[in-house]
Parts: sequence; structure tokens; C-alpha cells
Amino acid sequence: MPRDKSIARRGPPWPDWAVAGFLITVIAIIFGQTLWFDFLTYDDAWLVSGNRLVNRGLTVDGISAAFVSGPAGEWYPLSMISHMLDCQIFGLSAWGHHLTNLVLHAATTIGLFLVLRNMTGELWPSALVATLLAIHPQHVESVAWIAERRDVLSGLFFVLTLAAWLGYVRHGCRLDRYLLVALVFTLGLMSKATLVTLPPLLMLLDYWPLGRFGQAAETTGGAERKSLGWLAVEKLPLLALAVGDCVLTVVTHIGDTTGGRSFTERLAGAVVALVEYLRQAFYPAGLSAFYPTPAGGYPAWKIAGSVALLAAITIAALAWRRGCPYLFVGWFWFVGTLVPVLGFLTISAHAMSDRYMYLPQIGLSIAVVWGATRLVAGSVQRRYALGGCTVLVIVALVACAAVQTTYWHDDLRLWTHSLAVTGSNGIGERALADALNRAGRRQEAIEHYRRAIEWGFDPQAMNNMGLALAGEKRFLEATDQFRALLQFDPNSLSAHTNLGLVLAEQGKDDEAAEHYRQAITLNRHLVKPHYGLARLLAKQGRSEEAIAEFEQVIALAPHIAGPHADLAAELVRLGRTDEAIARYRQALQFAPHDAALQNALDRLLKTKTLKQ
Repeated sequence: MPRDKSIARRGPPWPDWAVAGFLITVIAIIFGQTLWFDFLTYDDAWLVSGNRLVNRGLTVDGISAAFVSGPAGEWYPLSMISHMLDCQIFGLSAWGHHLTNLVLHAATTIGLFLVLRNMTGELWPSALVATLLAIHPQHVESVAWIAERRDVLSGLFFVLTLAAWLGYVRHGCRLDRYLLVALVFTLGLMSKATLVTLPPLLMLLDYWPLGRFGQAAETTGGAERKSLGWLAVEKLPLLALAVGDCVLTVVTHIGDTTGGRSFTERLAGAVVALVEYLRQAFYPAGLSAFYPTPAGGYPAWKIAGSVALLAAITIAALAWRRGCPYLFVGWFWFVGTLVPVLGFLTISAHAMSDRYMYLPQIGLSIAVVWGATRLVAGSVQRRYALGGCTVLVIVALVACAAVQTTYWHDDLRLWTHSLAVTGSNGIGERALADALNRAGRRQEAIEHYRRAIEWGFDPQAMNNMGLALAGEKRFLEATDQFRALLQFDPNSLSAHTNLGLVLAEQGKDDEAAEHYRQAITLNRHLVKPHYGLARLLAKQGRSEEAIAEFEQVIALAPHIAGPHADLAAELVRLGRTDEAIARYRQALQFAPHDAALQNALDRLLKTKTLKQ
């Protein structure tokens, strides 16, 4: 099928270059500051900086693990591999990882502009929708948080899939074009599972602006009309890919997918969240890294009001679908792409998250921008008024987004702000306590751990509070904390290990050794209990047993200097001088500037020489 000349892009190409330059500029203004931000402990640590499979760069083991199992119950191997590639190029210099997020976000916004421009033939509405994606404060989390690479990477493949679909429609629905759509869509699914909603979204775009339905409404698409059944069958291979990705996500998930809530509770949470997302889209105040689910659920009036508002908008979108198809498409784009993250299946305690709006908000922007454009059509004065309002909105959003980005500078700032916005909650209190503990402010951390525990059983908060108490030399209180944790969870590895630590500090060696051994029984591949037991045995003068445990530690963690040095000391005690010298030399390979190690080796060499 020859390309319809009526849908060709109008005018010279320079406006496209100008829009692209503007998008890059505003993104740099907002997110350029992230190049000076470090990794967060909040997910960045276990996903990237502290994940050995990732931070070693591109390795066979790492790539294999990315495809075999999914972290946090999600299968997104391409996003994991992108983190590995960053580590290969930048190491653990956080600025490089932030730069990649920034570049991907810029590419996604420019790609969205070009796709909408080519689909609709309209420059300024397309530019404004892309600008809202670039600058809206709701999207700060997706860009400023290294761990959310999956948002910006999947976003890029999302717009590339739309571009490939446009090429498929405009070039006679050829098989090679369809295969390209399927390939890019698959890469998107491998970046983030939420792209499973893309096949139904393509049906919406077939309605408007592509105009492929047999009786389509206002359209600039100029594409060949098809029956509804043909258009549905056409999406089946893509739908099969989406279903396969859903299966992989469920299979790799560990734990309850209901969040401990009934379907009715989850449905109520979904409708309230939809309205809150709407509110934040138009009034982006009170954004937070974490939104807790209210204890006891949402009040009935809030649920009823949310249902009424959503129903009214949905009815209006359906009623006006012919005269205002952009409202119909935009609204169902927003609702449909949010369905996977509305809590029907859940893997976290989040009631909602800013990052979930990265792609759904595009639908709202299309509805509002095209709607406003049609309202002012035919009046120069109204067009000027709309232009002035648009400039003010852009300036305000850029300022708000720049401020919102500053909160992602470090964990302490992030969680202080989060609690200020949402009020006290267990997850936020524990996260702030962890940040305070890492900053050396243990007394404040202990108080926030107490508040976290008051919200309900939180093994991580209890364990970390015990460690903070131990750091303050409050060993009796720390012991009580670990014992309380073991009452709730007798098989807690961290509680057994840390209880062994604090008991050893109190001179209760036999009891400490027993807890170390219980931890080893539960998982013999953990370093800390083996190391604690080894040092305890050495302290008791049981050198042969201590040596066996130190060798276990070294087998599990061969690149740490301490176990080599401790093993050397036990070998000296048994008179095995040559073996001790070899161990000291190995220790110095991993800590070459450690003066104490060098002095110990020198003394041992001198003693050996004198004996000879």
C-alpha cells in the first residue's frame, strides 16, 4: 500500500529540531543535578551497587541470572543487563548510572514527540505532550532513582514500538514490519512487565489518530480501514507475548500476591489510587517515595466519591468518543496502562507510586492538550491566552520537578521528606532510621526504629534496631531485641548471627557459639556466622577448630584481608610459621596499606631468620 500523502509530516524539519533541543534543555535543567548524586541504599544497593552479579559488569553468570530469576518478583532481564553495562563502563561511579537514566529519558520524550507528530500531523500538541512527559514532577522518581532504570528503558522501547506500529500501518501491514513491532515490544517487556498493556493500547491508537476502524471518528491517520475483528486478531501475537511475560513475572515472584488484602479491599484501593493519580497529575504536591496503605482501609465516602468521579469521566469519554476521540483514547490510555500496578496483584507495601505514572500520564496529557487545542481553535485571542497559560504551566512544572529531584540526593533527605508528606508509617520510619544509623546518628535511629516496630511486626527494623543498640554498647537491650525477633521468627539468620555477636561481647561465649552454629545450620554459605564462630573459638584458645572455621570463611569470601590475618595468627600460635607467613602475604594482597599486617609479617620473618 503506498503511503498516503495526506499523512506526511507538514512543513520544514527545523521545528522538530527546535522542540528536541528544548526537551533536552529542560531535562538537563531538572535532572542535571543528579550527576552529583550517589547511589541510594533504597533499592540501589541490593539491585546495583551491592549486587555482585551486577556490579562486576557484563559476565556470563550475571546475564544468565538476569534471564533465569527476577529480583523483587519481576522479570526484567534487559534492565538488569543495562545496569551491568553501566558497571562495565562506569564502575561504581554513580554519575554514569544517573547519566544513562537522563539520556534514556531524553530519548523517550523526543521519540514520543516524533511519534505523535507523525501520527497526528500536529506539531504543537505533540510537542506539549512530550514536554509534560519530560518535566512533570511525577516522573522524577523514574529518572532520579537509579534502580528505576526499568521505567526509562521500557519507556524508550514503548515509543519505539509505537513508531514501529506506525510504520507497519503506513506501509501496507507487511509481515517484516509486524515482526519489527514484535521484536521491539519484546525488548520492552524484557525491560519492565507493565508494557503488557500495549496491545490493547494499539487498538486505541487504531481508533484515533490512525483511523483504522471501519467507522472511525475524526482522524488524521489516513490508514486503510479494517473491521474490528480483523484488528483484534492482528494483535493476538503481541497479546501472546504479553501473557508470556505475565507468566514469567508470576513464576519468579516469591510470596503472596494479594498483599494480605481481600479483592474488595484491593479494588477499593485501586479506585482511590486512580483519583489520587489524577489529582497529582494536575496538582503535583505532596509527592513521596512511599505511599502507605491506610490502616483499616479507606473511608467509605472516599471510595464512593472516587467511584462516582471515575464513572462520570468514563461515561463522558464514551459519549464523546466520536466528536472528541482524543478524550476517549487519552482516558482509556491512562486507566488501561495503570491496571497492572493498581494493586490487584502486589509485590510491595506501596499503595501507589509516582513511577507508575511514567507512561499512563501520556494518555491524560493527550486528552487535555488536544482538548484545549480544539477549544481555542478559530480564535486568535484564545490561542494567545492558551499559549500564555502553557508557558506559565511549563515554568511552574520545571521548578517543582527541580525541587522534587533534590529529595533524591540521599536516603536521609529522601525519607525525611517522605515522612513529612505522608505522616508516620512503618516503612518510612524504618527507612529513615536506617539512613540515620548509617550517618552515625544512632540515638535518633533507635527512636525511629521503635516507631517502625509500633506499626507492626517488622523483622528488619527489629534486627537493625538491635545492631544500633549494640553500636551504642547497650548490649543487654540489643540482646532483648534479638531474642524478641527470634520469638517471632525462630529461623531468622540475622537474629541468630547478631545475637551471637552481642552475647560474645558480654562474655557469654558458649551461648554465643550456639547461636552462630544455629545460623550455620540454617545456611552454611553465610560468612558472618562462620567468622563470628571462628573468632570465638580463637578467643577460647581452640586453635584447630578456629582454623577450620577461618578456612570456611576464606572459601566463602577469599578476597577479604581479615580472615587471612586471623588465620595467620592461629597458625603462629601452633608454630606453623611458614603457613602463617603465606597467609599474612595473602592478607596484604587485599589490604596492601595495612601497617599492622605488614608489621606482623615483618616480626614473623625476623623471628624465623633468628631461629635459622
